Amino acid sequence: MIKDDRILSAIHTAAAEFINRESNRRSLVTVTRVGFLDEKNVQIFISVFPQKDLHAVMDFLGRQEKEFLVYLKKTVKLHFVPRMRFLPDPDMGLPPPAPVEEK
Repeated sequence: MIKDDRILSAIHTAAAEFINRESNRRSLVTVTRVGFLDEKNVQIFISVFPQKDLHAVMDFLGRQEKEFLVYLKKTVKLHFVPRMRFLPDPDMGLPPPAPVEEK
């Protein structure tokens, strides 16, 4: 759908800007794609270079999840803010993420 594509594009841009603004810039983090898991959940796929920094970046993004939602609400007009999850892009040859326990 065109509306879904616009939403995903806006989330992609906001995620890239947020990571660029908040990261320590010791590694290159790129938002490679964004997709709906279902109507309430969005997956944001990232690549990390060098790959040895993947776990540090994933920890950072996990800690910054609430701040990203606040940033997203300020920068993108959405009627409903879906739950976001940052994941390593499997197409980049990265190992799968460790399971996350629900709070």
